[in-house]
Amino acid sequence: MLPQNQGRFPVNLPPVGGAPERRGIPFDYAFRYRLAGKPDNVINSIVTISVEATFTAISVGYGVVPEVTPIIFGPENEGDEISLRNVRVSDIFEALKPKLSVGSFLSKESGPEAVFKNGIKLNPAVAEVALQEEGDLPLSNDVLARLFQAVGSPTQQLLFKYALFDEGSGREFQSEPILNIAGLGSAGGERPFRYFAQPIVFRPRSTIRMEVTEVSDFKGDLHVSLHGYKVLGGSDTPTAVAPRGTPRRR
Repeated sequence: MLPQNQGRFPVNLPPVGGAPERRGIPFDYAFRYRLAGKPDNVINSIVTISVEATFTAISVGYGVVPEVTPIIFGPENEGDEISLRNVRVSDIFEALKPKLSVGSFLSKESGPEAVFKNGIKLNPAVAEVALQEEGDLPLSNDVLARLFQAVGSPTQQLLFKYALFDEGSGREFQSEPILNIAGLGSAGGERPFRYFAQPIVFRPRSTIRMEVTEVSDFKGDLHVSLHGYKVLGGSDTPTAVAPRGTPRRR
């Protein structure tokens, strides 16, 4: 069970043995990775704990910003009147071929197969026109050329392994890299973060390294955050406060 403050940070720590009161503040350390969509690709990112205070990590979470390069396409008009209702699947295949290059961002495959596995939709810019008269309205060449849009890879398809290290002490916080959906949850928002079984304390000037290994062919920016708090006023930090009654140096 989590403490009453949900494990985020202490309020203010009471004085002990005449020592001055120390102030707890919430703080996050963030890591950012550029996912290239190459399985087994290993990426490392490091952060250094500032000298102002010890950092206590309570939980870890992540989010992702997919790489989206809009692919707009549509069937060619060969002289016949074409409406949304009479667009054939074969027309969509032919329209896609010149629009896709080898190594499409949508999947490992290239060509129309990659798009059909992820999905297509009406281009929002022309959808209202295409749906007039329940899709029976003949469409102009300009609208036809922009009728559809490829849908990017869903964030639920993102898979990666992660591992956390304290470079100063040499500590590893797992026996081997952990799969994201096993430790953190899916990028779609299910279990977006998890609490550590025991808070992890990093001393000032410590270096934290987080290693990410790509598993899926997902492309985009991965953001991982260590959620926690700092306690200002520690005796070995620049924020230290002299006990009451101690004369200040001039």
